[in-house]
Amino acid sequence: MNNQNELIFNEADALLRMTLMGGQARVLLCRTTRLTQEAANIHQASDAATAAMGRLLSASAMLSCMIKEEQGSVTVTVAGDGAGGRMTVVGRGGQLKISVEHPQAELPASEEGRQDVAGFVGRHGKLTVIKDMGQGEPYIGITNLVSGELGMDFAEYFTMSEQTPSLVALGCLNQAGTVLSAGGILIQAMPGCEMSVIEELERREPFFRGISRELYDRSLRELAEFWFQGMELDILAEDPLTLQCDCSRERMARALRSLGAEDRADIAASGEDTVMACHFCRDEHRFTPDEVRALFADQPQEDGDALH
Repeated sequence: MNNQNELIFNEADALLRMTLMGGQARVLLCRTTRLTQEAANIHQASDAATAAMGRLLSASAMLSCMIKEEQGSVTVTVAGDGAGGRMTVVGRGGQLKISVEHPQAELPASEEGRQDVAGFVGRHGKLTVIKDMGQGEPYIGITNLVSGELGMDFAEYFTMSEQTPSLVALGCLNQAGTVLSAGGILIQAMPGCEMSVIEELERREPFFRGISRELYDRSLRELAEFWFQGMELDILAEDPLTLQCDCSRERMARALRSLGAEDRADIAASGEDTVMACHFCRDEHRFTPDEVRALFADQPQEDGDALH
């Protein structure tokens, strides 16, 4: 979208990893403007949905980039009672994908132009985080939604589920189908952090409240250096962030093969092409009747299950 590119800050989506005061606090700061726009385009999302997706993608990016294992992944699900229904993000490093149950649900913005994220997400429900380290049993953390605005909800998750008091700010500045900026920040006190450092971070909390507007016209590094001046800021790394689905025809074929006998029989008997659509990227994969029969040929059949 050329017009949109002319409006947004000329910096690629990325995440900064930082420490403060010799490692007493950890900071993650991310920009997710372009991948939020891409997700909105894929799902033909309403403005309220786009704002919610921008916040959820930012939080999920920070969670994903905290997993050090190369084969690790994180799956974040928000299941609230709002108009949008269930939202899910899967992250592997800096690669993210998102699905939304009702992405086109419309909600009016406030008089100040703020999107009704809480109305879209819901103020009651569950936030679930599944961390798969690539080996052994995954870690599963579940907390109740406390506001539906997502920033407070993720702060509650870190405090209650991971026992790490955290400051979380998330934002998405968007209107009329255009994402002007999106991103988030996560600040966590490490074990042994001095109370004076925590108090100083609390004094700076107002800087982060309007994070999407702060990101609109300044780089991540510029913001970090301004916000944390005098706090021994150490920028450790900068990781690129992208929206990328890993679905494939082979994966869809495996999904077809995993269907129960009754469903397989119904599909085979229809004599029509079978279309499988990815909930994350909306790509469709078509299988002819002959291809379906070949997929089902070596599947176990139950009594009364006849594939012709």
